[in-house]
Amino acid sequence: MENLSVDLETFSSVNLGKCGVYKYAESDDFEILLFGYSVDGSEVKVVDLAQGETIPDTVLSALTDETVTKWAFNAQFERVCLSRYLRDKGINLNPGQTVKSEGLFLNPSSWHCTMIWSATLGLPMSLESVGAVLGLDKQKLTEGKNLIKYFCLPCNPTKVNGGRTRNKYFHDKEKWKQFKSYNKRDVEVELSIQEKLSRFPVPNFLWQEFYLDQTINDRGIGIDPLFVESAIKLDQEVKTHLMSELKHITGLENPNSVLQMRSWLKKHGLEMESLGKKEVAKELKTVGKELAEVLRLRQQLAKSSVKKYTAMKNAACMDYRERGMFRFYGANRTGRFAGRLVQLQNLPQNHLPDLAEARSLVKQGNVEALEMLYEDIPDTLSQLIRTAFIPRTGLKFIVADFSAIEARVLAWLAGEKWRMRVFEEGKDIYCSSASQMFSVPVEKHGVNGHLRQKGKIAELACIAEGELVLTDEGLVPIEEVTTKQKVWDGENWVNHNGVVFKGVKEVIEYEGLRATPDHLVWVKGKPKPIRFIESAICKTHLIQTGDGRRTIRLGENHKCRETLESKAKPLLCTDTMRRVRKCPMAGLKQSKVGQIKRVSSLLTAETNTNMVRKAAKCCKTAMHQSKRSKLQKLWCKRDKVVLPFCFRSRLVDFTRGRQCAKRLGIRSDKYKRQLRKRKYPLCSKNSQSKQQAERYPNTVGATILAIRKIGSYKNAIERNGQRRNHIKSKYSCSATQKKLAFNRSKARVYDIRNAGPNHRFTVSGKLVHNCGYGGAVGALKAMGALDMGLHEDDLQQLVNDWRSANPHIVSLWWDVDRAVKQCVHERISVRTHNIVFTYKSGFLIIKLPSKRCLYYVKPRVEENKYGGESVTYEGVGSTKKWERLESYGPKFVENITQAIARDILLYAMQTLKEYRIVAHVHDEAIIETDKSVSVQSVCELMGRTPPWAEGLLLRADGYECEFYKKD
Repeated sequence: MENLSVDLETFSSVNLGKCGVYKYAESDDFEILLFGYSVDGSEVKVVDLAQGETIPDTVLSALTDETVTKWAFNAQFERVCLSRYLRDKGINLNPGQTVKSEGLFLNPSSWHCTMIWSATLGLPMSLESVGAVLGLDKQKLTEGKNLIKYFCLPCNPTKVNGGRTRNKYFHDKEKWKQFKSYNKRDVEVELSIQEKLSRFPVPNFLWQEFYLDQTINDRGIGIDPLFVESAIKLDQEVKTHLMSELKHITGLENPNSVLQMRSWLKKHGLEMESLGKKEVAKELKTVGKELAEVLRLRQQLAKSSVKKYTAMKNAACMDYRERGMFRFYGANRTGRFAGRLVQLQNLPQNHLPDLAEARSLVKQGNVEALEMLYEDIPDTLSQLIRTAFIPRTGLKFIVADFSAIEARVLAWLAGEKWRMRVFEEGKDIYCSSASQMFSVPVEKHGVNGHLRQKGKIAELACIAEGELVLTDEGLVPIEEVTTKQKVWDGENWVNHNGVVFKGVKEVIEYEGLRATPDHLVWVKGKPKPIRFIESAICKTHLIQTGDGRRTIRLGENHKCRETLESKAKPLLCTDTMRRVRKCPMAGLKQSKVGQIKRVSSLLTAETNTNMVRKAAKCCKTAMHQSKRSKLQKLWCKRDKVVLPFCFRSRLVDFTRGRQCAKRLGIRSDKYKRQLRKRKYPLCSKNSQSKQQAERYPNTVGATILAIRKIGSYKNAIERNGQRRNHIKSKYSCSATQKKLAFNRSKARVYDIRNAGPNHRFTVSGKLVHNCGYGGAVGALKAMGALDMGLHEDDLQQLVNDWRSANPHIVSLWWDVDRAVKQCVHERISVRTHNIVFTYKSGFLIIKLPSKRCLYYVKPRVEENKYGGESVTYEGVGSTKKWERLESYGPKFVENITQAIARDILLYAMQTLKEYRIVAHVHDEAIIETDKSVSVQSVCELMGRTPPWAEGLLLRADGYECEFYKKD
């Protein structure tokens, strides 16, 4: 026997969801009802333990034989339940364990979990969902939920059921028969999943990490039961008092009801959409005394974090240790752990000056002293949650965590050297960023230490030199715009506060606009502006300013006015030629352009020019005469006709028609058509090509449009319809689009300050935000910059300083974006920044420097809601449903950065595994160890750089404590 696949059906009166499997299996009435198994993939058998059947001796011995690999979906459940079953039979599970409590469970090193296997491939973490996504022939039986509810959960005593609290097999034999079939099917589904995923085996190093995770979950972390009980009792007393006081003031039946409280506040002149913490704190600064008292009491009453104490009590095992709090690969897009039960990942911070004193008063239940010293008792209890975790008697906690691990990983990936120097010199990156952004010295736990968490990324936004701004005096280069000239904000001519020079920055060009990647622009189909780089990446159409900010189009063929490019040489036609027109090209006439309300007049030009050119000033000017070939007048019979085909600037000669490649889309209705009846055709019979099967669309180039007499309306027309913009042929224009979207270069950049009440203006025909609003400045405002006493006029410069110092991080975002799209589009491997992107069997696979892979299911590059391109894949969304999700460069980088940080933590935990890790949170490890162990030795081991991360500078800091706390 090499492999044993098992699945259990069990009973316990303990709530599995609230208490976890360890407490569940400790219950006095715990019982294994059915034991389904398969040996080496053979036929599934079910042992009916409830009716007295026994597990075969060979299978029983295999459970403790570490040479036999045990498989289960959510193997932790089966392993813990079987551990209780075997203990009851007197079998020693781990004879080598010196700590009694750690010999309670089967050694996880011989267990493999099909659920974890699924998670590593980005699949759901439920048996039913995995089977559905993989399209298995045998699916989990849907009637299983009702059967589990009937046989595995306690029932309410009634007259009908004779007052019993549990249903057994003899109470409904038909259901019991179905229950056994259900158990058998679960094992069959698990075997099918193993077979389906066999092409993507889990690397051995991941199984080793899984074993470490299971060991930590088995070990658990101790709690102080007296402190927990006192906190729960104290919270109940305080909440009862607060409820009574609020009822007396407001007269409400339930002051804790959001609807009732909002209605009461509205009657008293305060209308609030939300009663959240931030909204209440904001109103407390301005409202009257009575309303302030109500809001303060309501905020205390609504404090939910104190429920953590109840969760601790529910999940605590008989030895007062919390077990099973970590789910390996719980976040399957990064591989990070997920919290369970008490959820250590989101505990409130502690800011009390003396935690030990506050903790002691709570343990004593001294309400009077707490009210006198701390006023807000619910908040005090919330801050003391961490202190409920304590080490064993005679031991201590050492808490060690990485210093700015994600910031270090991001700088290392992007090659941002100045940030690496900060780490090398031992400086705090968050303090350095905050100092740079807020122009004040910042020290951790020192001067302006509260600003440390504000050291976040800010973004830059401005317009390149030479871009034409639409003013009431015509089109003017942005650097020449004066305060005397009004600018067009899409609706009106507005005043502004002048042009600001922002230095030399990196710019990109897309749809005729050159600007920094993070400038805000309006795009088709979205009411609010988005970042310019996002528009370029997604290929969304920038809104061309017209009356009411709507796009103006010319003519019946719906070609955008932005295609009139003044800087390039005019072409008669940029793509496939349909046919020779009746009128020769030499007879072109200038179309008459209609007037548009409040927009500068479109310029006119003399007859027989090839296109209309824009001018910086509103005046007439001689147009540039193209030197390219034109369609010559037909003089007489047998004269040679040369047509300007203009596909990559070629000419089509009727005597060489056979050389016109089939791929050019030249079919019989193109160059086989006669010029006139009974005259010489373009192609002789011998050179006539065959009918082309594949049809290519006729397109117009992205930068030039010839305005001809035929085929265009005389007046400019507004497009009010809801039809989407016509997408150009991917064969003829994809390269051009990519070039425009990613043509990065350095340029002198400018912006316009405070352009009207809407803070926007028109440049190169596109509507953009002015500086000082939105984008990074908006982010700074959201972080509370104005609340810290900073002036709004100072924010943009703070953003600029940070943004200009981190160009490599921005490049990393869009290098990854391009790599992902190229990989999915072309089904090839692409490498960038030591990360490899591969497409295989319906997966986008991102191979990290650690050799671990991230999997994205069924990726596609498809049109997003804005009409551009985005990468989508299947996964579990925010609604907990399997759906198609959307992503792009920065999101992928975020996943990659967090995934690498996770790998570094696991490497450190493997290094520290002999130190008895009892818990971990993101970048932090909590160790229960002897008092002789030094913090320095633990931090030195934790701060070692993995061999696969050469050049990455790590540092771990730590402290020791008699109860868990945040330093």
